[in-house]
Amino acid sequence: MSYKKFLNRIEKRNILIVYFLFAITISAFCQGNKIAGYEIVEKSPLGYLPKDSKNLPILVTTKEGKKSLATLKNSIEYMNATPKQRNSMIAQGGIEYAYLDNNHNFVVPLGVYDFADNFGLGRKAIVAKKGKYGIIDEFGRLVLPLEYDFIERPSIWSKYANIFLATKQDTVKIFDENLNVIPTEGIASYWDWDGNLFVADKKNKVGLIDYNGKQTIPFLYDTLYKEHSGPRISGFIAKKDGFYGFVTNNNEVIQPFKYNYIYALQGGYTVYIDQNNKVGIYDESGKIMIPFDYDAIYNTWYNNHLTKEFPDNTTIFIVEKDGKIGTIDNKNNVIIPIIYDGLSGWVEHGPKAHFVKNNDKYGIISHKGEIIIPIEYDYVGLPRSGVIPVIKNGKYGVVSWKNKEILPCIYDKIVLDIPIPRFVDIGNEKPKIVALQQNVWKYFDLNGKLLQSNVSLKVINDKYDYIFKWGDPSNEKHDFDLKQKGGIIRER
Repeated sequence: MSYKKFLNRIEKRNILIVYFLFAITISAFCQGNKIAGYEIVEKSPLGYLPKDSKNLPILVTTKEGKKSLATLKNSIEYMNATPKQRNSMIAQGGIEYAYLDNNHNFVVPLGVYDFADNFGLGRKAIVAKKGKYGIIDEFGRLVLPLEYDFIERPSIWSKYANIFLATKQDTVKIFDENLNVIPTEGIASYWDWDGNLFVADKKNKVGLIDYNGKQTIPFLYDTLYKEHSGPRISGFIAKKDGFYGFVTNNNEVIQPFKYNYIYALQGGYTVYIDQNNKVGIYDESGKIMIPFDYDAIYNTWYNNHLTKEFPDNTTIFIVEKDGKIGTIDNKNNVIIPIIYDGLSGWVEHGPKAHFVKNNDKYGIISHKGEIIIPIEYDYVGLPRSGVIPVIKNGKYGVVSWKNKEILPCIYDKIVLDIPIPRFVDIGNEKPKIVALQQNVWKYFDLNGKLLQSNVSLKVINDKYDYIFKWGDPSNEKHDFDLKQKGGIIRER
């Protein structure tokens, strides 16, 4: 599935949820997504309306002769834009807005504002005219004048965002739900991430403000962030005076500012790089869980799928030491010996094992280090239906998951024609191996039995040309996620 199709699918799902929510809150006069000939403007399903939202004006638009709002919001350009850019696109699209009360009377007529937003917490809505932003109340009265360059709520993803952020020239004011100015001085920029509002002053020092407008972390740090995976200890990675530390959301220091870098892994483990460029991990109590003996620690991505291979509460890490790669568990027990040049962490549609590299040759080993496919090939492909394409001495072959030779490495090209049923309607067509030898194309079944020889070149090109355009296969491509010496990014 393409990225665009995926986003479109998400957007369609969100719109369905939105319509369902509106059907509940305004069912007395709402039929489908229409009110008296007007179209309801979609509300983000996670931008929750207040409990008494049924008494609030409803934001509607008419699109006769105008650019479709739905078309605009489904565009990649719109979805990749900043909030301010999105609002500008909506205005330029010629869309007119109005607010209607429960009796279908205009609270704000069409054409008064170039941009308008839904009412939310605090019973107020953001509007704009000719590039200047303000706020109206539920009666349509302008309660914050149209004099700001941009106004937004910190996040559409939280129902607890009771504040507005208003930008004017190079300063930012924070207003509470009653439009009182919250006395937080010196804000030059801000960004929302993972339910947290990060702010920076004019000296580019970063702090934290909660959704009630209280500054919980002052402007002290050169860098302040929370990894998406979420550290096991609640808090933030921060940088001060050239070194990294770890602080709580109330600015209590959990780990001192003495580390060259800090980064988070899946499962919330936080990795620290000391001044000798060695890495280690602390547990929730602050004791060393993984000693500072390694050059890098990586995710494996499969820890939730190893219930049979390892005891409960076991986490496996890929580690680098002295230029070699292996794995350890969260008690620092070596699982896969640290002797390899490269090791995969996760492969889409791949094996329940690791691709492994040594001396520029590739193979497959189990999660416990047993050899599955010997490390003797120039390339080892993704297993499909128990068969694996390989390359040796420049020639293609196929082996089974149990290392049984299906086709010897004597072919000039091999394609696995094995569709994934949940993505492709395969009909009556059986999976097969497509092989080229001395300019002759052949079909084999998955056991290596010849099905057809002298397959026409036209049939081959028509069906597999898109695969040929991918170029020569390589285990170094991103699909294999191969961890190798020096692969960790040590700066943010």
